Amino acid sequence: MFDAVVLTLGFEPGPLITAVASAVAEGLSEGARIVVFAAGFQDERSERAWLQLQHVVGLMELGRKWGVRLEKYEVPLDDMGSAVLFVKRVLDGLREGFVKVSVTGGMRALGLALFIAYLFVDWVKEPRVEVYLEGRGAALELPRLHKVLSVGLSNVQVEIVKSMKAGEVYSSSDLAGLLKRDRSTIFRHLQVLVEKGLVEKTLEGYKLSELGKLLL
Repeated sequence: MFDAVVLTLGFEPGPLITAVASAVAEGLSEGARIVVFAAGFQDERSERAWLQLQHVVGLMELGRKWGVRLEKYEVPLDDMGSAVLFVKRVLDGLREGFVKVSVTGGMRALGLALFIAYLFVDWVKEPRVEVYLEGRGAALELPRLHKVLSVGLSNVQVEIVKSMKAGEVYSSSDLAGLLKRDRSTIFRHLQVLVEKGLVEKTLEGYKLSELGKLLL
């Protein structure tokens, strides 16, 4: 029984309708959510697809029968980091349920943002993830990558990242004071975090990178 179905809106409603019908056939829990991510800019084709999806879901009477909610979130696509953070915040609210993630739309940046965000969520139950084939009405289920991918950080490195606030710049001395650790130890771990792309070196010190913000 799925507690949520996550979709990406492109220019055609067909894949989304197929994904919803498939989830209904497998079973939706009472009060399940159908979460649709759309591009955060105006596009007549996407608007038509959204209206058609609403119409079909209404005909299926999912709301009346099981209290299913259809939700739309417009994702800012000015830069990928912001897009992934936006999607992740929504997915964090679904992390405790059984979720089906379907990349259904033809907008590649949106699908990629959803997939990256899925990898960064601390899921309680591993979601099922699938990608729909263009023009085929069929989906490919992805391997459960979330379980095997790891950034491989030490406990001290995790402490450093968690102690840094997004947008703020720190010296190694600042972080040593915050964590009550030797400055040379903090400096050594900061170099590793810079190499991994989680922290950026600036003229003033160190700050979280876009990747570091996602990990945080």
